[in-house]
Amino acid sequence: MISKLPTYLVRHLAGNLEELSCFVQLEDESAAMYFNIVHGSKLRRKFTTEHSGRRCDDYVLIAREIRTDGSTEDRAVALFDLTSCSGKQR
Repeated sequence: MISKLPTYLVRHLAGNLEELSCFVQLEDESAAMYFNIVHGSKLRRKFTTEHSGRRCDDYVLIAREIRTDGSTEDRAVALFDLTSCSGKQR
């Protein structure tokens, strides 16, 4: 069975191009909240998809949808930094 819910990951666009899984979520903001809980303390970053604060240039949320034919489609979602106005990792 193919899920109608997208699989999410947060992609680090700078440096080592790391991808951190946020698994299957109901919506974009749920994926950002999952990231904050599971990965946020390790990276010392917290994100939201709400247009608040400064947009992150170094991280993006990816929603990966699997189509019925097995192909995938990625949708990039802007992230906004809740921890730093500079958008840079401390």
